[in-house]
Amino acid sequence: MEFACSHIVYKPQNTTSTNGRNRPCDHVENQTYSGTNFRAFPPQTQGSVHEYDNRFLVSSPAGKECLYATVPKSAHRRNQARIQGPPIVARMLSLPEDEDSQAPPLPPRLSDGKPNVSSAHRLCTMLPAKPSSHSRVPPPRPKRISPPSKNFTSNVDGKANINVVSLNLGKLVEIDSVQAQNVEAVHCQNCSAVLSCISRIHQQHADIVWPCEFCKKHNVVTRSFRTVPNIQDVVYIPGPIDDDYINVDDSLVIFCVDISGSMCVTHEVKATHGFGTVHISRLQNVQEAILTSLKHMTQTCPQKRVALVTFNDEVTIYGDGTQMPTRLSNYQLLDSDFLKEKGRDYPRPECIAESIQTLSYRVQEMKEKGATALGPAALVAVSMASMSPGSKVIICTDGKANIGLGYLESMEEDMHAYSKQFYTDLGEQATLNGVIVSILTIEGTDCRLAELGNLADRTGGRVNIVNPTNLPNEIQATLEDDVIATDVTVTFVVTQQMYFRYEAQTGNKLVKQVGNVTKDTEMTFEFGIKESHIQTVQDNEKLPFQLQVNFTTPDRRKACRIISLEKRITNNSSLVEESVNITVLGIHAAQLSGRLTMEGRVKEACSEMAAQKELIQKIVEKKHNQEEEDIYQNWLRSVAVVCEDLAHSEEVEGVAKSKNCEEKSDSVFKIFSDEVASTIYRLKNARSKMLKKPGPKQAAPSLPTT
Repeated sequence: MEFACSHIVYKPQNTTSTNGRNRPCDHVENQTYSGTNFRAFPPQTQGSVHEYDNRFLVSSPAGKECLYATVPKSAHRRNQARIQGPPIVARMLSLPEDEDSQAPPLPPRLSDGKPNVSSAHRLCTMLPAKPSSHSRVPPPRPKRISPPSKNFTSNVDGKANINVVSLNLGKLVEIDSVQAQNVEAVHCQNCSAVLSCISRIHQQHADIVWPCEFCKKHNVVTRSFRTVPNIQDVVYIPGPIDDDYINVDDSLVIFCVDISGSMCVTHEVKATHGFGTVHISRLQNVQEAILTSLKHMTQTCPQKRVALVTFNDEVTIYGDGTQMPTRLSNYQLLDSDFLKEKGRDYPRPECIAESIQTLSYRVQEMKEKGATALGPAALVAVSMASMSPGSKVIICTDGKANIGLGYLESMEEDMHAYSKQFYTDLGEQATLNGVIVSILTIEGTDCRLAELGNLADRTGGRVNIVNPTNLPNEIQATLEDDVIATDVTVTFVVTQQMYFRYEAQTGNKLVKQVGNVTKDTEMTFEFGIKESHIQTVQDNEKLPFQLQVNFTTPDRRKACRIISLEKRITNNSSLVEESVNITVLGIHAAQLSGRLTMEGRVKEACSEMAAQKELIQKIVEKKHNQEEEDIYQNWLRSVAVVCEDLAHSEEVEGVAKSKNCEEKSDSVFKIFSDEVASTIYRLKNARSKMLKKPGPKQAAPSLPTT
């Protein structure tokens, strides 16, 4: 768990006048002397104006006299009635017209202490007509209302929020080197926080009383003090650990390949031997890539089980190639229960070391023809893989699903919503069973990735558009995304004075159903302090935070990792700018912008991206750190390439609305090209490693203009 800043930054409360400008004088007038910012009149000066009340001095326009300002209206009326003196006194008690004037130091305290001297005479004798360079050092100035702050806080005014947390889930679920507790964690009965090293506890008879640091609920714990955690990071694995258990990788790799008629389209490539060029079809590229991967798995992981599913106007299940194929067509492609059953009941594949010959033969015999039953094939493949958690499904296609479930050729709202929901539900099914689905499409085709990509995005898989000649490398990279934890749920607990930004949950804890986690999985989110509770928070030096990660290990054990800590707070971000982690801010900006764009909230995505860019640039320029300068430049190459696309998509949104399109959340995202949709999916799943090494400058994909 990594915070973007060493402190939690909040914005001090300001009072804004009706014209939107902050006016300290107006704020003071609305206060009373019983407040913490004001001191009451001393008893010996009742009926007079004390020289150390909350007012300050400003110069008159002529520069020859000093004027008293910011007297509460009620006190001002009383004092005007009581004081009889020269005209200067009345002017001293009048409010200044220049609201931006700065106050000089307060006058020195009178040493005579005579209570019977009139206030007017004391003020006249106390204030010289001309400032004296030999005057005594004045006492400390009373607290004044601050002008509008420019701190980087949680905001509603379009500025970047510096209160961001990044979670590297790939590292958090790696617990081999961590000593685990064989007991269950103690949870708060109200907010589900866990008893930790930051908890303040006391003993009452034989029990431990724990006032929850997040919700203040008093919990009675029937444990001894020895069982209370004394470190920030604790792993709980209830039940005995079997030291004799051997974790055998029993997962599947299922290739789901499009063999429709469009896969016969060829492209020109250089000949392998000699000079000249040859024309190779898309299917031939896929066949070569799969055969290369089969050979590699035979050498590196011969126990891996591999299966093949193809689709055109029918779905064919080959498995490992040793069984008779099962063909599904016509009305069967519309029956989801039937398709699931066929996938689950198909014989389990043998390991690749035993099936390499038959499976390679099935791959080489694939021929192009027919339509594209992508939806039914994906359902069958996911159902097969669901029998073994940690399995992968790799879908290779070059066109829209145009037959059976998941039909994507129609732009009608009802059909679009139904098809999108189909792929979303299929992604949920895969996630619950620990299956990762990756989708690889061919460069220059239209597959409606905006909808189809939901399947891969929900499971933690890849959504990429691939040059046919680069398919072997892309498939190999996909195979390396091993699932290291399944059924992952992240819970982040904060105090009741805080909130989470851009999240639907409104309580003091954020719960995220992550599902599958690979070694590079990261997620970020941001939080802030509620404006109505800022005064309460100011009384604390630190705020507590707790991260709870519940997951299932590869050896099928249920584990829970708890990290608890306290962070200091400040309302001055300039004091902590040196500690800002721009990598955390950059990844968060990418993930948030991608997510908002997918939800159709394009304007908010543009605003967040612009605000974070301005913030990161300011921090980098101030710190003068070459390493962070390189990270910033890499971030611009990887993320800023999408900024213009998001800006252009605002115009698309305006065009769509001007054409009387229904204003639904996905009305913009569904008309994005595959190139833009793929880029947005990559943004949503951005990872820190993308900022470590500079990559080649990418050309911005074009967005639709109509």
